[in-house]
This record gives sequence, C-alpha cells and structure tokens, in this order.
Amino acid sequence: MRNKKLLSRRIVLASAAGAACVAALPLIGAGPPLAASPAPRLRRGGSIHTMMNWADVEPGDPQRYAWPPFSTPHFNIGAGLLRAYRQCGLDHIRMTIDSGPFLQADPEQLKQANQILLERCRQILAEDLQVVVDFHPTQQVERFGPERIVANETGALFKAYVVVLASVAEAMKELDPTRVALELMNEPPYGYDGFTAARWRRMLSAMHRAIRQVNPALPLVISGAAGGGIPGLLSLQPSDFNDPNLFWSFHYYDPHVFTHQGVVTSQSNMLYFRYLSGLAWPADRTNVQAVTTLIAAKIDVDPRPPIADRERLKQEAFDAVEQYEKSKFSEDRIRADFGKVEAWARDNGIASERIYLGEFGIMRETPEQPGAKSHDREAWMRAIRASAERRGFGWALWDINDTQMGLVEQRNRLPLHDGTLSALGLSSRPPRQTTP
Repeated sequence: MRNKKLLSRRIVLASAAGAACVAALPLIGAGPPLAASPAPRLRRGGSIHTMMNWADVEPGDPQRYAWPPFSTPHFNIGAGLLRAYRQCGLDHIRMTIDSGPFLQADPEQLKQANQILLERCRQILAEDLQVVVDFHPTQQVERFGPERIVANETGALFKAYVVVLASVAEAMKELDPTRVALELMNEPPYGYDGFTAARWRRMLSAMHRAIRQVNPALPLVISGAAGGGIPGLLSLQPSDFNDPNLFWSFHYYDPHVFTHQGVVTSQSNMLYFRYLSGLAWPADRTNVQAVTTLIAAKIDVDPRPPIADRERLKQEAFDAVEQYEKSKFSEDRIRADFGKVEAWARDNGIASERIYLGEFGIMRETPEQPGAKSHDREAWMRAIRASAERRGFGWALWDINDTQMGLVEQRNRLPLHDGTLSALGLSSRPPRQTTP
C-alpha cells in the first residue's frame, strides 16, 4: 500500500513561492537571449552515487529522512580515491543528490542542506576535479519519488522542487561557475508520448527560469523526457531557453538486456535479469543454447521463486536472449544512435562540447556477482567512449565508486579496475593502494 502521509511543511510553505516562480513566468518561449558565460569543459567523468544519495531515515519512520542528512561516515569519500580519479584522467565528478531531504526540509534546514552540498563540492574541487551537481530523486521516501514530483506541473510538490533548485542555484554562487554545473533532474520518468513530452518541456522551462532569476551565470544540464535517453533529448527545443550556457544530456544503456545482465531488481518485468549471464558483444556472438541452458540451471536451484513462477521466468529470459541475438546489435548501431544526437545538435546550432553523455555503464562479472564477461564489457564500453569522443561529446561513467558498473575493484576503495581504465582510455598509473 502506498504511504499516504501529508506533504511536508516545506512543500506547503513552498507553494506560494513556487507559484511566483512558476505561474508568473512563461513556461514555453524564452525571453531575450542570455549572454554566454564561461563554463566547465566536461570531457571525461564519472558519477558518484554515495556522497549525497540514499540518505539515512528515521529509525522508527522509514518515510522520513533523519536530520542532518548525509552526515554519517558511510557518506564520506576519501581524498585518495578522488585523487586517483583525477590522476587516471577524469576531469569531473557527477555527484548525485537525493532531492528528498531538500524537499522535506524547513527553511533553516534547507540552508543547512545547501551548506552540506557546498562542502561536498569543495571537497571534489580541491582535488582538481570539476563538479556536476545532479539532482537525482529516488523512491527511498515514497512521497518524494520522481514520479510524484513530475506528476502535476501545477502541483505543490513540483513547485517545491522548483524552489529547492533555485535555492541550490543561489547557494552555488559561492562556487566558481567555470568549474561547476547544476543538472535539473536525472532521468525524468515522464514524457513517453507527445502530450506529456510537451508538458515536460514546460516544466523544464519553469525550472530554468526560476534558476536564472537568482543565478544567471550557473551552467545547467538539461535532460529530455522519457528517462533522459536519446528520444527525449531529440524532443527538446533549445529555442525554449535562449540560453548558451546549457549542457544537453542523454543517457545510453542499449541494449538494456546486455548491459543489465545479472542485475537484481524488484521490478516485476525484470526479475529474470538476475539469472542472465554470458550474453556476448556484439549480439550475434551470443551462444543462445549455452546461455539458456545456464539460465535454466540457475532458476532450478534458486529456492526463492515459487515453483509456479519458474517456468515463466525461464521463458521470459529465453525470449530476451533470443531477441538479443537476433537483434545483431553492434557498434554500427551505437554509431547510428550517436549520429542522431550529432545531427540534432548541428541543426540547433549547439556546439559538440555542450552535448553530454551523462550516464552509461554495464554490469561487470565478478566471483560475487553475475554480469558481462570482461572482454565483452570492455569492448562495449570502448565503443561507447569512442563514439562519444569522436563527436566531441563529454561523458560520465555511471557509479564509479561501485563494482557493478563502476571503476573500482571493491566498492568505495582503491585500486581502480585496469580493464575498465583501458576501455575508457584512462591511465592505469595511479598507485594500487587498497585504502581510500
């Protein structure tokens, strides 16, 4: 059953202020062009999902964040790990921010949360890394989940979200705008048809205009609808913003069944993914018989699924493997997809360095977890990186502090993973110490 707690006092108080930021501004159609401002050059980066996300909740109330957020030791990132990222060749960190604690906060707590954010930014900047502050709503506290934020463009929760972004943007005036950027929302779970995609454009415009009222110089990262993929980006109209100080983001995990093989999720339509392994790259190298035999054996010995569900899981997995092999997905498809983004940028007069592949990644097989074989994983990553860099796009690998798709051999610890470094064209010279 869904939690039916009332919206926080923060949201109620924000409604009036949000109305001023949203209703009083034109939602589509920009004003006079903004002057170009210096901005970071985002070439090679990685997301860190552990510094300001999945905040602690109250011990007796899992639907309320503990305060202050992100204050316990497991949110800390050692300077040694950040330094290794810089030494291997990364130039920026995309730091994910759970918007929930900010939405729950009262006005004084919001100031405190902003200061925590600034402290984390300064920690990264001190290691000669630029920072993308990525507002990244999660479902941890249901009432602040991403679907609820975007459900109603005139609702109290979205208005509160706009107010939070404006507050963060104002706080970020303390930072050098040539070294930071603010991403308005990660993978908006919205806009999978023309009507709602147009509504997402209006919501983006509301966020953009509210931020520009308080911080005209801050570089912003804009994502399209439909989960922030290529179709969402192509549906955007840059003329809605008339702003040269924007980065245009898309995420790429195609083919999903290959990049997410072995992932454990509670999504009912993806339960079989945990049994997938051995899918090869390119797709037509996959040995369907061998892979499906292994999947069947895994499901048969797993005590968790009810016996009645096992045949269904097998069939779903078998169908996915067969469809993947028949797709013939290869580097040619990646080039074609990235070519669509390149053409969109050219048609809209957007410089290639303002296109940002904000996430990509693939599960890595280890003794502890299933995933893609090393040579297949690294070949796919190399193809993604090459397709982006050939066009001048910047990129950020997903969740570099984790072993599943990231850059480390152990979660939140050195050493970095040599095969991943090689696939990304990064240096393997940083010392292989085993502490952050």
